[in-house]
Amino acid sequence: MIDISFEINGRRVDPHRMQDALEGAVLQSVKEKITSKIRNIRDQKTGLPPKIRVKGTSIRNLSFDIEGSEEVIKLVKEKLK
Repeated sequence: MIDISFEINGRRVDPHRMQDALEGAVLQSVKEKITSKIRNIRDQKTGLPPKIRVKGTSIRNLSFDIEGSEEVIKLVKEKLK
């Protein structure tokens, strides 16, 4: 399973537990789209999936950090273009 986490304004957030339901739905949609694009990517040696950290000052300003082997990071970047 792919580990996708969110950090907004320096605080870790869960899309299902956000006070603003619309923002939570947006983050859940982002998570689903990322998952659908990279669900089959695994490190060939270890079998581990990538870890994705979605960060930003708000849901309107998000960037992605990808953790994994060089090969995994390259594959994820290609899929998320």
